[in-house]
Amino acid sequence: MKSKFNIQSVLSKFDKNLDSIIHEDIPILKKIKKQVITSGGKRIRPFAHYLFCQFLEVKDVSWLDVGSVAELIHAASLLHDDVVDNAPIRRGKPTIGASFGNKTAILAGDYLLACGISRLNSLGNPELMEIFSQVLRDLSVSELLQMEWEKNPKITLKIYDQIIYGKTASLFGVCTESAAILANKSISERKQFRQFGVRLGKLFQKKDDCLDYFEDSKTSGKEFLKDFKNGLFTYPVLLLRSKLSIIEKSKLNRMFQKEFRDENDEKIILNLMKSKNIPNMLHKELESEKNDLLLFLNQFPKTEERELFIEQLNRLT
Repeated sequence: MKSKFNIQSVLSKFDKNLDSIIHEDIPILKKIKKQVITSGGKRIRPFAHYLFCQFLEVKDVSWLDVGSVAELIHAASLLHDDVVDNAPIRRGKPTIGASFGNKTAILAGDYLLACGISRLNSLGNPELMEIFSQVLRDLSVSELLQMEWEKNPKITLKIYDQIIYGKTASLFGVCTESAAILANKSISERKQFRQFGVRLGKLFQKKDDCLDYFEDSKTSGKEFLKDFKNGLFTYPVLLLRSKLSIIEKSKLNRMFQKEFRDENDEKIILNLMKSKNIPNMLHKELESEKNDLLLFLNQFPKTEERELFIEQLNRLT
């Protein structure tokens, strides 16, 4: 029970800080602010930042603002993603776009980013400004890349890796690297901590890709087969494609190039995933990557915070 209280206490600090960072210039922003803060997200990004600040014994009180800004950037990116994907539901609740319209969602996302950058700028740390600015560039580039390669059968694992780096891994990397910056670590040490975050982010995104095919919406909180319906070649599909014959691969590619995929297409893709043993292969791969990340974490003292983070990590496989 004590561990649960500790994590809730930390997350509560982030939520209260988000409340102070997001201004409420007009009534609609008050509603959006409430939905962002009470969205039910895991807050894994700010918690990762907090954990590494604990590992490195950071004394700088800026850690709370830095972790909060990371979560704010994530929240803003979700508002934009839901518009691009025309998503009606996020974590079992109506999206901002569904509730208030897509134009409002886009502008609200921009507003959240502006609030976050303003708070980050007030810290007066150019190194933090630089790495967070790069995250915003990475997010934009990855979304454009994903749109460019949507439904395109020529997509490769290298291109997919570029997309998930910008969409997810870059921000995770900043969460861990920024802890090293606040601890005044060397450039080489910063790179080590950043690399852990990047690998964690890629693992997180691959697991999210798997949820689309292997967990229903009640369990995952996201629309079942949403990525498939949008024609996205995510990691499970790319792995599946590598196991198919030329004829099977050609049929799969044509399925993704269709304007819409129907219920019969859904049955076909799910049966293919099962027959080619894709769920088991993905589990083994994600488990192996998770174990490598655990080795890195094990160099630090065993604390309640570390064990709680490991619990979250274990849920990714």
